[in-house]
Amino acid sequence: MRRLQDAGIGCRPYFTPIRLQPFYRAEFGSKEGAFPVTGLAGRTSIGIPFHNHLNHLTAGETDYVACVLERAPKNAQ
Repeated sequence: MRRLQDAGIGCRPYFTPIRLQPFYRAEFGSKEGAFPVTGLAGRTSIGIPFHNHLNHLTAGETDYVACVLERAPKNAQ
């Protein structure tokens, strides 16, 4: 996410694992290792800008986001 932010692209963690969501924490607790697939999704998913009715990206902006995303893993350390 840092590489995207450094490139001026807003992003954030996208998915909260089910065991950490308020209802499930209150009802069932938050046992480490429960729902491992949602844990993986929470650690590896990010929210990025995309076209919707509130935030219309231009074709150039969309290409820029795609280009930075494509380069980010190659530049990761």
